[in-house]
Amino acid sequence: MKVNIKQIVGSGYEKFWEAKCRYKIVKGGRASKKSKTVALWFIYHIMKNYYLHGVKPCLLVIRKYLNGHRTSTRAELQWAINRLNASHLWHIPKSELSITFIPSGSTILFRGCDDPDSLTSISVPIGNLCYCWFEELFEINDKKTFEKIDLSIRGQLPYPLFYSVVGTLNPWNDLTWIKKEFFDKKDSDIFTDTTTYHCNEFLDMNYLTLLEKMKLNDPYRYKVQGLGQWGNSDGLIYLSYVENPEKNHAELQKNEHLMIITCGIDYGSGSKESKFGKTTICAVGITDNFEKVYCLDESYFDGHFLPERIVKWAVEFLVKIKEKYKVDIYLNCEWASSSAINNALKLAILENDIDGIHVQDAYKDTILNRIDLCQFLLAEKRLLFTENVPEIKKAFLTALWDTEKQKIKKVPIRRDDGTSNICALDTVEYALTRYTNYLMVNSKITQ
Repeated sequence: MKVNIKQIVGSGYEKFWEAKCRYKIVKGGRASKKSKTVALWFIYHIMKNYYLHGVKPCLLVIRKYLNGHRTSTRAELQWAINRLNASHLWHIPKSELSITFIPSGSTILFRGCDDPDSLTSISVPIGNLCYCWFEELFEINDKKTFEKIDLSIRGQLPYPLFYSVVGTLNPWNDLTWIKKEFFDKKDSDIFTDTTTYHCNEFLDMNYLTLLEKMKLNDPYRYKVQGLGQWGNSDGLIYLSYVENPEKNHAELQKNEHLMIITCGIDYGSGSKESKFGKTTICAVGITDNFEKVYCLDESYFDGHFLPERIVKWAVEFLVKIKEKYKVDIYLNCEWASSSAINNALKLAILENDIDGIHVQDAYKDTILNRIDLCQFLLAEKRLLFTENVPEIKKAFLTALWDTEKQKIKKVPIRRDDGTSNICALDTVEYALTRYTNYLMVNSKITQ
């Protein structure tokens, strides 16, 4: 099988493609084709090394959460296989998170950091586990987790194999351990690169136009999302959370009792093109005496602003949460220009005779008061996030003050331009604001 790999990969990644050091870490903006290039590199080298040298390299793919692989890394690797016209040589089972190169038996394994037991002993039945890909490396908040996996990739390798641990990430802010560990070091065993959409000659003009508009209208956002430069931690709202998010990651314990589940819903912009304009709902559990707050689950309505479909989607989410936790649920709805949908939700609950689910307008409070409450709970380590809310956690990590508008209006203003998922933040705030006094009065710092 002959392929023109340069034509398939395109330009901008020549140094990455040829680098043979152990660590290759690539940060980049949107549409910089970093994930697709990495997927092509692994698939190409698994096949090339077998056909030219008879060796059988295997790949371990890591994400923060296991369930994120199916629509991201697994899909990217399958795309790479098809791009190389090699689909007939690979076995990709629908029900399993694994991929096998049929001629050699080399396997691609997928793991999540949310399952520590799966990371303790990683081995392959055939060949050598010498490749590792950390997709969305920024989500790996703990350097020790990275080191634990890195140390499991070891042993003698046959010629010409070498160890290659690749990390790809969007550089949301400069406090991450990744910057200090890789980008601020000079080490012959580390290759780093920053890529942009300028590397991607496959982009269409519509997308290029969107990025150029971002460059003119929002230079800060363009710097991070367009040029792949580090986000500025100076503007972070939830700095205490960003510095150590793992302290606020926890699962509801068996001996803990949920006193109430309060949900928030934000109807977004209704725009099909808006990534962060989707209608969003979250479920938040509050334990006895308002001691702890758990962000339990989240869901996003992917589509146009269609009231009937939104109501159906929201009711299904609420029923799922009610059946799982067996606790009364209170849905706090965004009030801005949405009374018709709020009334439709109330009617749907009534008509379907669903007990224990109550729909109400969210308590009206200022954004700054809502932010203060979340900052307070995070500081006391009482606002906790389960593995089921990855987008909410990312929203808290990337929430920024709008420093330019603050200079003009002389008051703190939250940046609302797509830099972070404001809809996700709003849902948590809507869920909690009604209980502000109880949460503040019953302050109890947990260890």
